[in-house]
Amino acid sequence: GFDLFTDFWQNPPSVLDAKWYNRGANVNILLNNQMGESRFDFSYGVSFGSHNLYTDAWIKDVNQASVFEKIPDTLDHKKYKITLAYCDFPLEFKYRAKNKWRYYAGIKLGFLINHHSKYIGLDPETYAYNVKIKRDDVRYVNFWRYVVYARVGYKWFNVFGQYSLNHTFKDGQGPDMYPISVGISLMPF
Repeated sequence: GFDLFTDFWQNPPSVLDAKWYNRGANVNILLNNQMGESRFDFSYGVSFGSHNLYTDAWIKDVNQASVFEKIPDTLDHKKYKITLAYCDFPLEFKYRAKNKWRYYAGIKLGFLINHHSKYIGLDPETYAYNVKIKRDDVRYVNFWRYVVYARVGYKWFNVFGQYSLNHTFKDGQGPDMYPISVGISLMPF
């Protein structure tokens, strides 16, 4: 299945003005196991997810910590975002009602597979011309993540929510922020 969502970042530093459209997506490959003749199933498998943080504050490495710093108003730019990609191992339980409604609850243990920032705008050093800069400068991100999630839907269309149980950055090496994800989930299989 596929999850398409937006992230609402919790506990961001005051300088960070996150946009409302922090797009994200999951691709889920799950094996269903029906529990006898009951309407309950459990599934397990692998999931690949990507979270984005669109903001007007770029990330800097200061004294072995990730710190957000406001992009100067004089620097005309189109976009600055941070992307975090994970490989997760979900375990979920599903109840299939007689009327084709489905209710899911699950947990995921995952690890970080990519982290980077992307800037599009005037060159930050010369202010002379437009550039596109992609950097691996998002440091001190927790390697492991722990997530709980739920879906409620009719047939293959679902509403999806996901809550991170640990902070995005390591303790003492970045802001104590984490995403809450809300969106839709398409489970055609």
